Amino acid sequence: MSRRPKAARAAVLASALIFGTAFVLAPLSAGRASEASSTTERKQAEKQQKKKDKEFNRDIEYRRMIGPKVLALGPYSISLFVRGQPLEARLRVAVQMTTEQARVQIEAQKMAVNGIVYPLAVRLFEQGRPTSDQIRAFKDDTRAQLLQRYPDMIDEVFIESMI
Repeated sequence: MSRRPKAARAAVLASALIFGTAFVLAPLSAGRASEASSTTERKQAEKQQKKKDKEFNRDIEYRRMIGPKVLALGPYSISLFVRGQPLEARLRVAVQMTTEQARVQIEAQKMAVNGIVYPLAVRLFEQGRPTSDQIRAFKDDTRAQLLQRYPDMIDEVFIESMI
């Protein structure tokens, strides 16, 4: 026997090994791809859950900061043209109630309260950015109208944020 048959046998054996390895590794790489996609999906699901948890915790911290008798309203987004120029504003209002039970009662009627506060908020920005006197007038008007609708339940009206 000459060297060629051994070399040929070695070449055939090497090619069989290469092709065999390719066939064996192909399912492994497909498994890794499915693992990678499931890992990506799991990480995205965890990310979404963290966002929900963070929002929930922020709401709890917010309630603790402002107190149990305060009802937060808004944010109200206001878009107007003042003297031909566009004006974009956002306003958050907090209404402090006399009791926690009053807050629960009025929170059930939040749409009616928004119907009172939102037109006053638009009126606040009709002349452009409000001055401190206009802000005080807004708070007084809001308190007066809310007291008219809900007597002995409203303690004070605050502007939480104005952008």
